[in-house]
Amino acid sequence: MILQFVAGMSLLVLVHELGHFLAAKAFGIRVRKFYLFFDAWGLRLFRFHFKGTEYGIGWLPLGGYVKMAGMLSNHEDEESHEGTFAHRRYHNKPVWQRIIVMLSGIFMNVLLAVVVFTGLTLRYGKGYVATLGQEYRIEPGKLGKLAGLEAGDQLVAVDDEPLVDEEELTSSRLIRGKTVLSVIRSKGRERVHLHIAVPPQVMQTIADEGMTDFFSVNADYKADSVLTNLNLYGTKEFKHTGIFTINGDSIHSYEEFQVRLQENKKRELYVTVIHDGKTMRLRAHRDKDGHIGFSLNSKKPAYRPGPVSVAGSIATGTTRTLTSISDNVKGFGQMLSGEVKMKEALNGPVKIATMFGEHLEWKRFWSLIALLSIGIGFINVLPIPSLDGGQIFLVAIEGIRGSPFKPETLQRIQVTGFLILMVIVALVFYNDIRSLV
Repeated sequence: MILQFVAGMSLLVLVHELGHFLAAKAFGIRVRKFYLFFDAWGLRLFRFHFKGTEYGIGWLPLGGYVKMAGMLSNHEDEESHEGTFAHRRYHNKPVWQRIIVMLSGIFMNVLLAVVVFTGLTLRYGKGYVATLGQEYRIEPGKLGKLAGLEAGDQLVAVDDEPLVDEEELTSSRLIRGKTVLSVIRSKGRERVHLHIAVPPQVMQTIADEGMTDFFSVNADYKADSVLTNLNLYGTKEFKHTGIFTINGDSIHSYEEFQVRLQENKKRELYVTVIHDGKTMRLRAHRDKDGHIGFSLNSKKPAYRPGPVSVAGSIATGTTRTLTSISDNVKGFGQMLSGEVKMKEALNGPVKIATMFGEHLEWKRFWSLIALLSIGIGFINVLPIPSLDGGQIFLVAIEGIRGSPFKPETLQRIQVTGFLILMVIVALVFYNDIRSLV
């Protein structure tokens, strides 16, 4: 999990800073340093020089940076010969060029998300639900039941937008708040169309706890073997066994099985199985994460996978990126309005690391990379002086007033921005520690 987190965040930092680097080079700005992580107090793990730029890896893993000549002020840098490169200094470049340099890191984050989402679509295709031979059904978890969903409901639209493929069933469209779900519910021979408004508080809880607690899509399954506490004492496995109940609740699908496990994760677990024609009630062996040991003999997929063309994959990748950007904007708006609490909306490195999981799954890894890349890009748009958005804001004001800020004023603004950023970082780490406790 730690290796995935470090590798993923390092890639995101490199891509972001590469955007600044390439734009600076394109406009002839002298780049003095390009670092992954910070070389605080001059300490670093590795460095080398190439064509006037120092490349390296710092020891403090809190991001990275590109240092451009004249970036902090329009006065002489500490290097006495810097004045000979006046035309290559950041502050001597036109306003529009400086804005592009600052925007380039954000652009690269968005571009990375498009590329990753496109690649995932090409590699894994789409699981279509609209073309299934038989209609799929959902199995609500505890939050789904709280919202008004029932077992066997068919979810057909979110906010009047029809659902077409698997990803849309579990996408962020469902956790934007004030969501209206359109479902078809069968009552005998009658099919009733319902519109269920889900409270924002429930949707925020779903965003924190996961879609399994909201609902899952039914898929047929058959257990091949069940590991019970009896197995720990040398009893052979119960081969070709069907699980029919968990703590008395009936099980009809693999997804329902997962939901029942979640609902009973703090209780002793008893399963009803049929083995050699006999019905038996057994106490299941469960690991520290609440999972029980069993293997699947066969599992009918809930979705019919379908390949997607290169053009279609690019369109899907672009759409998913734009949707994620829109979700970030709406989520930020909900946080500012108080609809969602800041302590619930901000996640730090510890919580992000847990999202990668203890085992490497490439689809999950790259999906997280794309989403985090969009998140980093969005954060950098914010007009905080220490971030790209703050730099863009200051440069824009300079362009409007027609003169640069005084070095003393610029320094005060930078320090203030840094303090604001540290407060946000402290809050994020507090949230992480609180969630662990």
